[in-house]
Amino acid sequence: MTDFRRTAPYVDAAPPPTRDAVSSAPPGIPEIDTPLLPVTQLITHPGTNPTLTLPVVRGTPPDVDAVWRYLAEPAEFFGVPMPGRADLRTALTDANATDRHRGSGVLAVTVTLFAVGGGTRTHVRVDAVEPWRPAPVRIAVLDAPVGGLGASAPHWQRMAARTTSLAASDRLHRWLADDGYSDAVPSATDGTPVLGALVFDTPRGPVGLDRSEPASILDQLAGAGLVHGVTRVAERPAATAAWWISPGFETHPVASVGDTPYQSAAQTFLEQS
Repeated sequence: MTDFRRTAPYVDAAPPPTRDAVSSAPPGIPEIDTPLLPVTQLITHPGTNPTLTLPVVRGTPPDVDAVWRYLAEPAEFFGVPMPGRADLRTALTDANATDRHRGSGVLAVTVTLFAVGGGTRTHVRVDAVEPWRPAPVRIAVLDAPVGGLGASAPHWQRMAARTTSLAASDRLHRWLADDGYSDAVPSATDGTPVLGALVFDTPRGPVGLDRSEPASILDQLAGAGLVHGVTRVAERPAATAAWWISPGFETHPVASVGDTPYQSAAQTFLEQS
């Protein structure tokens, strides 16, 4: 799990946060008797709820301190009280213990903080992950700016990207999918994809490109022990084979990036495929 550079302790003078229910996202839309959130929360805090999705190997506890530090920055920026580390650890432990995805060894765990009644509700969602997806994908190369943040982006933009305000990314994903693409690379850049990560097969081994904000997919997977031996590079290299890792931590072979085709090849950097 990536250390997201916050070292100062977060001071919270608000009432103690509360831990909310844990969901594991079964198929369909479940019915509940009591709403998880009041309507006032949705009206007064649109898209400002700190959130993080991280890969977790079943039975392996995530790095709670790193998750807490990551969420503390946008929480402080948007005035959301932080839960204690013990409460966050309990919520994540409960999610691992109660999720319904018993057949999957890899899980995508999403932690979201909601400011409610002067405190905070911590909601954890668990989704099954198939680390290896053999269906090839295409990556578009676009002349127009298509977003995507780096470490040099303004602070407010980086904090907004760490919340539930994901409309821009969702819109780009839908727009690309309509044309048969999974991600995009701005033409006037180093070749880093906007939504996911790219790994290339080179004579010196696998090398990768992704964005540091809102979170590095490659760093998260390496921290969870799910990838190994991927060296980060500053620009897209010459290569004959490539793979794309989705924001949901699923790896596909790449058929093409723009007009550049890539061959199918057996990947060696995934620990669980």
